Amino acid sequence: EKSLDVTAEVEKYNSDEFSTPPSEFRKGHVKPRKLDPKAFAKKGAGFSITLPSGAPIPTPAIYKGKVYVSGGFHSKEFYCFHAKTGQLVWALDLDDDGPSAAVCEDGVTVFNTESCTIFAVDSETGEQLWSHWLGDPLTSTPTISGGKVFTSYPANGGGGIQQGINNQGANVQQGNPAAPVGKPLKPQAGKPTPPYTHVLAAFDLKSGKILWQRWIDSDVMSAPIAVGKELYATSFSGVIYKFDQTTGKILSATKSRATSAPVVVNGEVFLTQRGDSGHGPAKERHAKLQAGNFADVGGFGGNERLAAYIDPKVQGESLLAKKGLQLDAGNGFAGGAPAAANPTAANGNIGQMNVSTMQAFQGSRFANYQGRNFNCPGDEILCTNPVDGTKIWSVKIKGDLKKEGGFLAAPPVVAGGQLFVATLAGEVLQLDPKTGKINARFQAGGPIRSQPVVEGGRIFVGTQNGKVVCLNTQNSKYTGWPMWGKNAAHTAVQNSK
Repeated sequence: EKSLDVTAEVEKYNSDEFSTPPSEFRKGHVKPRKLDPKAFAKKGAGFSITLPSGAPIPTPAIYKGKVYVSGGFHSKEFYCFHAKTGQLVWALDLDDDGPSAAVCEDGVTVFNTESCTIFAVDSETGEQLWSHWLGDPLTSTPTISGGKVFTSYPANGGGGIQQGINNQGANVQQGNPAAPVGKPLKPQAGKPTPPYTHVLAAFDLKSGKILWQRWIDSDVMSAPIAVGKELYATSFSGVIYKFDQTTGKILSATKSRATSAPVVVNGEVFLTQRGDSGHGPAKERHAKLQAGNFADVGGFGGNERLAAYIDPKVQGESLLAKKGLQLDAGNGFAGGAPAAANPTAANGNIGQMNVSTMQAFQGSRFANYQGRNFNCPGDEILCTNPVDGTKIWSVKIKGDLKKEGGFLAAPPVVAGGQLFVATLAGEVLQLDPKTGKINARFQAGGPIRSQPVVEGGRIFVGTQNGKVVCLNTQNSKYTGWPMWGKNAAHTAVQNSK
């Protein structure tokens, strides 16, 4: 199935012919909370903090010597700890559950919550700066670049005030004020609503003012990626988009069956995509596209493989899917993700259809370092040549890929000239990026499905059983990957040695 340029279609649905997305959102609320000191335990030269929810913890963010982390998918909690000691700095009770991974820049910490709200808080104090109850559910992590915050939300997720979006009351059990029920999104002056389910929005970092909004076909996979003056995003259905960060101008959109967030290096875009026809078992391949129009760059080997880790049939029977249903039910989604989330698009492309598993999806995303690409497709760590796609080395990861579901390792991190990979078995592996030799293994004390971060000689990771763990390598040269995707822009390109 060839990729298809849909730029004209996306432009049309964002033209004056169609109604615009919601533009007024009610505020969320936060209040200070405490944490039982017994939650803290020393772990070697590091520490482990067991958060009350016991639920999966996404990637922490490290900023100015502090750790910023979600209280877990079941929680309505967000925490800030000292990175060296694990001592609590501040903690918040939110009026929404399922906080995402956070991003921090210019003294502001921003995160989404699964059930509806984007929050921006003061990094030092935790004081709320602004928030928007965008829609239920939010399944991506925000991005910060150039004083702007970028995120996506479901247009029919009940978030807009006076827009009367029909949300079937799905938010009521999540302890939020109900949006007016039964009135579909009001078309402006008789204009139709486009057949897209989601909106990509840009906000001012300091004030939360809406700068621009664009309709997109389904939710953003993982997070938008900010590179230079442009914003890239892969949607769950596999469309890759490019916008101007300042104006929101649609620069390019291609149906590419993409299965991971893009990584942009020197005018080329690296991502993974479905390699099968859609009728048999799922296959995944590597792709190199021109950043201008997303055309395939020739002479690039795709390392195509059978990909049980994104196959809807395999995933539907997996332990991850069963756990996902339980997590969703605990947050008020008894039958998995609601229609507002457009789970059909995600399931058809990457095999996940729960709010929790969509929010947690990180895919076989690349990290780029010193002329090499690194990723974790399912059950191995792979190093490839970005010029022609050839495999340089690979390391198998032990585990039952099909039974467990998802991936046996999260996307790799590069810090201090070493590769760090977190595994479902609960280890963080330190590898030589030149050869794939495992130089060290760190035990986290719980299974991991999210990318670790490495800063100031310490590895920080969130576990599936509700722990935030600091693994101290005691070597300060291991530093420079403090947030998911390396930074608040999520570029995943490591330029330092």
